[in-house]
Amino acid sequence: DINMLGTKSLFIFLTILICSRQAASNQQQSQQQQEEATCNSAMNTKTVLVVGATGATGKHVVQQLLDKGHNVKAVVRSKERMEGLLSSDASKYGERLSLTEASLLDLTDDELESLVEGTNAVVSCLGHNMNFKGLWGKPRRLVTDATKRLTDAIKTKAPTSKFILMGSNGVANPNGQDDKRSALERAVIFTLRYTIPPHADNEQAAQYVHNLGTEASIEWSVVRPSDLIDGPVTEYDLVTKPRPGLFSPGSPATRSNVADCMVNMILNDSLWEEWKYKMPCLYDKDTTSTGAEATAEK
Repeated sequence: DINMLGTKSLFIFLTILICSRQAASNQQQSQQQQEEATCNSAMNTKTVLVVGATGATGKHVVQQLLDKGHNVKAVVRSKERMEGLLSSDASKYGERLSLTEASLLDLTDDELESLVEGTNAVVSCLGHNMNFKGLWGKPRRLVTDATKRLTDAIKTKAPTSKFILMGSNGVANPNGQDDKRSALERAVIFTLRYTIPPHADNEQAAQYVHNLGTEASIEWSVVRPSDLIDGPVTEYDLVTKPRPGLFSPGSPATRSNVADCMVNMILNDSLWEEWKYKMPCLYDKDTTSTGAEATAEK
């Protein structure tokens, strides 16, 4: 009986020891998996500089990036206004949101390079205010000058960073492959070019980016949306060139869709490979396609 009792005790002891070691091993494995997941998450987290962040489209870019867990740097004229545009209190995002209160063109080269350094992408949603000062006042080359300075900073401090410029389908692709517009449309665009400085500014910015070519020091894309409207993210089409009818109704692009497109270009490498060094046009999905066949969908 004593021997039997000793055997049972030894069996119980060995069982407890084995179970303890197994539990410790499982805990260690789980900890390693958590550390790997954290490491992978950190590696997949992007840092993006957004300019024009308080604009009607830029604010969506900022919010969508934050909602997806990424880091955002933004140059804004008013931190208070930017914080007021966010869906949650700015403190919720902690260090993931960094705001620099300044006019972009007033920043020194060193200040701008410091902002660009460490980024995975730079998104420009800059535009002119739709008032007398915005249309005819200075700076008349806001978009072009900002584009030049940002791309110069990327070349210097973040050569692997993507540059995405928001343009307009009213601006022709400088590669000359857009379909020829009607005589009326050409006349209207000619008039806009010489009477409304922002249109000429957008054309010059697109030309500058095009002239960068496909050099290895910077990768770029210019997203050219149709008539911008407000609304939630929905399905949309990206096409290689504008659809016929610059002034035809029923061809809008929701601002949140434009933001979604640019954010996806940053996060989706295959989408980026498809559209880098190109100037796709964006239309909401429910638009009847009468022009170039869509080559990408949300």
